[in-house]
Amino acid sequence: MHLTNELALSMPLNLGASKSGIATKETVSGHVTTDLDHVLPGARSAIIFCVPFDQALIEPYLSKKDLSLSAHKIRMTTLTFGISFEMATVLTSLGHKAYPVSSNFGFRTDTPNGIFDRMPPASLKLMARACGIGHIGQSGLLITKEHGAAFSLGGVITDAELEPTCPLPEDENYCDRCGICGRSCVADHINQGAVTVRLGNGTVRAGNCRAAGRCAYPCGGITGLHRSGEWSTWSPGRFPLPEKDEEYPKASKRYVQRYIERKRDGAICYNPLLAYPFEMQYTCSNCQFVCHPDRDVRKRRYELLRNSGVIIEDENGIKHAVHPDEADGFISKMPPERRRLYVDEDQ
Repeated sequence: MHLTNELALSMPLNLGASKSGIATKETVSGHVTTDLDHVLPGARSAIIFCVPFDQALIEPYLSKKDLSLSAHKIRMTTLTFGISFEMATVLTSLGHKAYPVSSNFGFRTDTPNGIFDRMPPASLKLMARACGIGHIGQSGLLITKEHGAAFSLGGVITDAELEPTCPLPEDENYCDRCGICGRSCVADHINQGAVTVRLGNGTVRAGNCRAAGRCAYPCGGITGLHRSGEWSTWSPGRFPLPEKDEEYPKASKRYVQRYIERKRDGAICYNPLLAYPFEMQYTCSNCQFVCHPDRDVRKRRYELLRNSGVIIEDENGIKHAVHPDEADGFISKMPPERRRLYVDEDQ
């Protein structure tokens, strides 16, 4: 059966996505992470879509009142990958070749540092930009006028011949470089300025971010205390935040086992970049959740984050937001063998 554009675009929507588009080999050519042949020789098209997160969970999360958004993000990301897999299964049953693109934690192994280079087999973000799902913001994340940055991306690469959907005009990009995403990052991952990436017959503006390891170090929960000591992510970790990009892999390696030894309450996902048993909770994603098309909403969300206190963790792994002074006292009274899971007193 011939796969039509109408069917290709409607499938993800009927399975739970909110927006879909089609990229082709030609419209995403020019970048190492958009080489469709790398994952599927003979590929011609990619069906890309997004699954939104619940906006009602964002402000309780940023204000440290409710961690539910962490579990919700895990579940929606799993759903997104499930949609990709279901679509790929249907396409292969119809006689097409199809490759479901991982929505997270899928990394190439043929780069100099393997999975630790964090290079995706195929960039959903760039393909989504090419097919009109959204724009790329200062954070380096895809953003849409419907959901801000609060969604998961999925996709299927196939040998089916499809017609591409049009990219959005760059002048419709709501990102005004307000810098709120950068100020929400404890690891200073997001720079000002912009870079451009070749895509298809032109170039697109992309986020000017620093080494990926800076983001992974707090987002996965190893550490979370802001340099000011006045607020944190949902992580109770207080390990140092290096200044130089090249120091982050060493810091992650130094502290990851201590992170693994902590108890975790709530939903987990599996990140191959961690140590065995590879279990992770989202404790940050602040740049993703503060972003909103309305700048006033962004400002409000950032103020909630900045005034949310710091996280401590009880012996059962339950997290509590408290005043920084209370957190200092709590940490200081811990037995040394437990305190080492959160701080490095040798630094």
